[in-house]
Amino acid sequence: MKNWKYKRLSECSNFISERTSNITIDNYISTENMIENRGGVKIASTLPDVKSTSAYKPNDILLSNIRPYFCKIWFADKKGSCSNDVLVVRAKKEIDPKFLYYVLSDQNFFNWDSITSKGTKMPRGTPNAIMKYSVPDIPLRTQQKIASILSAYDNLIQNYKKQIEALQTAASELYKEWFVRFRFPGYKNSRFENGIPEGWKIERIGNIGEVIGGGTPSTENEEYWDGDIPWLSPVDLSDNTNVYVSRGGKNITKLGLQKSSAKMMPKDTVLLSSRAPVGYVALAKNPICTNQGFKSVVCNTSVIQPIYLYFYFRMNKNYLQSIASGATFPELSGSMMKKLKVLLPQMELQKEFSKKANIFISKAELLSEQITNLTQQRDLLLPRLMRGALEVH
Repeated sequence: MKNWKYKRLSECSNFISERTSNITIDNYISTENMIENRGGVKIASTLPDVKSTSAYKPNDILLSNIRPYFCKIWFADKKGSCSNDVLVVRAKKEIDPKFLYYVLSDQNFFNWDSITSKGTKMPRGTPNAIMKYSVPDIPLRTQQKIASILSAYDNLIQNYKKQIEALQTAASELYKEWFVRFRFPGYKNSRFENGIPEGWKIERIGNIGEVIGGGTPSTENEEYWDGDIPWLSPVDLSDNTNVYVSRGGKNITKLGLQKSSAKMMPKDTVLLSSRAPVGYVALAKNPICTNQGFKSVVCNTSVIQPIYLYFYFRMNKNYLQSIASGATFPELSGSMMKKLKVLLPQMELQKEFSKKANIFISKAELLSEQITNLTQQRDLLLPRLMRGALEVH
């Protein structure tokens, strides 16, 4: 295998320029609902106001053509539509489509795509350069074996993600049952005043916690980056597989924290993305910094439980998005956040909910750790398989 030969991507695949008018929430793919770091895709939040878009079919490979360093790629398992900023790659007959997907999932490919991209603020991949990328020219049977090995990891990761989603749904349903439908323990003996249970009240966010924004250290100063302080941007929560988050895509240094408007959020801060897009939410598992795309809440725990507020934001995501202002980048300002009203149940009930919700959350965290381990193993294995460093039997 050390003597593998290579051929250009153009010799084994084509860019597809087919069009379709079948544009639905379930099948539309844009750079916004493609998840970075090979995370696949999620359901689109909006659809384009056009009659037709680019089309894709099962076994096609979709690549985000904006900011290639985000490593957004998806192996299509259905037919659908996609934006013009998504490249559709279709394998020719002599190459296994899933193997080609893993070739293009290799970090070496994204490095190539980034190096050959054009533009500074919003770099775009260059199709001609992409098609010059080197693909291992190996027997179809070997391609299929490599694809099978790597697919085993991805299938297990997807299985764990579905289990986590089920656990999160169970916790969300418990929240809705108690605090939306008002079927909480003892509800039959409760009295209601002005539409809410007696003893509950409605408070503004500014009265139950501290609203904190963030900032980004200068990316031009190397002394501010690659430190020990986790730094989070909204995109880091786009595929958040758990309630808690412990790290972001990057780390900053103590100097970066001191010399910028970045703020350190303490453990259990409710992290809410307030800009592009609005509504991603998580709890800080440890002290963490966020960029300016957040308006987060450090809860007064004598009044409100962080897990309760987390689910409150999660259940009201559409409302939060609807009140954001701004044409280009809709945003929730600090003043808007402080004025937001929250239904505040009695503390005993909040604590009981938190205890029950934590049962689901703890199980999800264990699965999330497994996903991290499997992802790391796959990403270490992938480049070695692509350069023939491992024997495949």
